[in-house]
Amino acid sequence: MERFSKILIIPDVHGRTFWKGSVSNDFDHIVFLGDYLDPYGFEHITPRKAFANFEEIIAYKQEYDYRVTLLLGNHDMHYASDVFFRNACGSRYDSEMAETIKDTFLLNADLFQIAFEAEVDDVRYLFTHAGVNRSWYQRHEEMIGPLNAANLNRLALTDEGVIALAEVGRSRGGWESTGGPMWADVSEMYFAPHFSDYYQILGHSQQPEDPIIEDSFACLDCRRAFVIDEINPIPK
Repeated sequence: MERFSKILIIPDVHGRTFWKGSVSNDFDHIVFLGDYLDPYGFEHITPRKAFANFEEIIAYKQEYDYRVTLLLGNHDMHYASDVFFRNACGSRYDSEMAETIKDTFLLNADLFQIAFEAEVDDVRYLFTHAGVNRSWYQRHEEMIGPLNAANLNRLALTDEGVIALAEVGRSRGGWESTGGPMWADVSEMYFAPHFSDYYQILGHSQQPEDPIIEDSFACLDCRRAFVIDEINPIPK
C-alpha cells in the first residue's frame, strides 16, 4: 500500500468545475470519487458542458498520471459498461450523447478504476464511489476474496463482477438489502459492522452542505474538495 502525506479528494463532479480551483502541486496525490457526467438540471450545466469538463479531467489525469486517481461512479459505469447499463442504469442518463461518452471511456479505460487505497499518518484508507458495506461484501466474498482495492478493481473485468457492482439496495429503489460500491446509499454503511482494516472515503450520497464524518467512514459529496487532514480519523 502506498504512503502519502497529503491527499486531495474531489467528490462527485456532475459537470461542476470546482475541482479546477482545488488541484495543485501542493498534494502528493489527488483522488476523484467519480460521477463526472449527468449534471443536475437545476444547476444549469448542460450535458455538453459536463462532457467538456470530463474531457478536461481526463487531460489532467494524462498530464499528471502518477499522482491522480480517477474512480468510476454509477453515472459513469452506465455509459462505460453495457452490462452495468442493463442492470442499473441511473437517472439523467443522456441517450443523445451516450455513444460519444461510451467511446471516450473505451478509449481511456486504463485511466479509470473502481477502488483505490492509500496510507496517511498510519491510517489505511479505502476510496470508492459509494462505499463498501459489509452486507454487500459478504454476499460476494467468495468472488472478491480479501477486501482490498486490487480485488475490487478486478470485478470490472467480468460480467459477474460488474453485476455485483451494479447491485442497488432498497433504499435506492433496488431489490437488494444493500447496494454495491457504485450504488450504496450512505445509510447502508450503518447496517453491519465496519471493516477494521480501512477507513472508507466515499461520495455518491449528496449532502446539503456538510459531509458525514464517522469513526469508520466519511461521505464527502458536498460539491467541494477535501484535504485528507479534514477527516482526521483516529489511527486503527
